[in-house]
Amino acid sequence: MNTKTILITLASLSAGAVLAFDPPSIGNAAPDFSLTDAKGEPHSLSQYKGKYVVLEWFNPECPFVKKHYGSGNMQKLQQEYTGKGVVWLTIDSNAPGTEGNITPEEAQKITASWKTHQTA
Repeated sequence: MNTKTILITLASLSAGAVLAFDPPSIGNAAPDFSLTDAKGEPHSLSQYKGKYVVLEWFNPECPFVKKHYGSGNMQKLQQEYTGKGVVWLTIDSNAPGTEGNITPEEAQKITASWKTHQTA
């Protein structure tokens, strides 16, 4: 098999996997989930029913995260919208045990030093 055939096969399989995914429909409720914050407090999406919720996937080593937090841009958005009653949940985008994952203690230090304004 040549490289071109392999690439076409992989592209076809990938496209099939993407097309098989059934995305949430606009207007339908998002699926519920529960996570524990850096202070050990549980949060579930359903507890914020009826409110606007921002889900921010966060990796302090990501160059885009560094750029927007370094400029103060994210903190301004967080402060503005949480001040209007928006729930802002910052979620570590790296799975436990993987490179880039931070401990709850590290998360608390980072959010304190970066002066963030998220809900949790």
